[in-house]
Amino acid sequence: MRAVLDWIVAYLCRWLPRATTTRLVPVGNPDESSPVLVTANFSLTVARVRRALRGRSAWLLVANSGGINVWCAAAGGLLTHHRVIDAVKTSGLAERVTHRRLILPALSAPGVELSPIREATGFRARFGPVYARDLPAYLDGGEKKTEAMRRFDFGLAHRADMFLSMNLPVYGAVAVALGLFWPQHLLGFTLLFWSAVAFLYAFMDVIPGRTGWTQAAFSAGLFATIGAGGDLITRGNPLEHWEWLLATFPIFLAAGLDLAGTASPRRSDSEVWMDRLGLGGFGGLFSERDLGTITLDEGRCRGCKSCLDISPVAVFGALGPDRKTTFRDRDACFACHACVTQCPEDALSQCTPSRTTDAPHAG
Repeated sequence: MRAVLDWIVAYLCRWLPRATTTRLVPVGNPDESSPVLVTANFSLTVARVRRALRGRSAWLLVANSGGINVWCAAAGGLLTHHRVIDAVKTSGLAERVTHRRLILPALSAPGVELSPIREATGFRARFGPVYARDLPAYLDGGEKKTEAMRRFDFGLAHRADMFLSMNLPVYGAVAVALGLFWPQHLLGFTLLFWSAVAFLYAFMDVIPGRTGWTQAAFSAGLFATIGAGGDLITRGNPLEHWEWLLATFPIFLAAGLDLAGTASPRRSDSEVWMDRLGLGGFGGLFSERDLGTITLDEGRCRGCKSCLDISPVAVFGALGPDRKTTFRDRDACFACHACVTQCPEDALSQCTPSRTTDAPHAG
């Protein structure tokens, strides 16, 4: 029962760090030849990996990520090869297995370099599939990834997973305040907030706007117009509920607080806002920040295909006639920096108007 409650809390509060112990976890009845899978010490992540491995025998090496999920921790510099090296050394893994292979989560690529792990521990690491649910097929297939195993899907299934957990903290904070001071508005706020989230998540692919906040503002205007039209028809006064018409805009913006970063491959609007505050000035706050262009130095490229293997979206295509990397869809890049970090020849770089960097993007 406690494990179930812990999972529920971790799921509903996934915005917040929730750490589990960094350790070596036996799954099933592993022996010296069983595979070793590495993950972050975010409790929900650990639970999902263990569930995916149910009925199998493996070692699960839980590395310190500050209690944050794999992708965010790796991009933010909290899950690095240093943390993986520490986990290998402190867990006594070398005494438990005879092989020297580690399977890392694919989304740790923005922050984890492979060669330092081998140099420090003797373990050769490779990146497995993006989703834990694909681990059984990956292991059964000789640790080879299909195209689908390399890709992160921002579609409706992902949004459904994010729907409650990513929006409950925002709803809860406002609902508590309303319950204490304006309880008569709590029901109306609840209905409008969750209607806003449902509308944004279901139709974000067709709602006009290049950022989550502009899409939220457009949707608020649409809802307010429909509400005013309804009042005009039924009550003869389009401003009969003018307070709710005005409230529609902040409620939709709250519902779309991190719409771009959570439910799409775009950069978080909240992060852009913070960056621009740091630069001073509010100009163009609601305009899309240019993520820059992923560039290839063909003179350095050796055609190893590490970028093709690790990009969570289909940025790269097959090698060209000259055995160099090619771009399938350069515009699909959302600056996760996994390919930049993993390119062994430093042939890839990501340039933005404000900075040039080959370090992981904290998004």
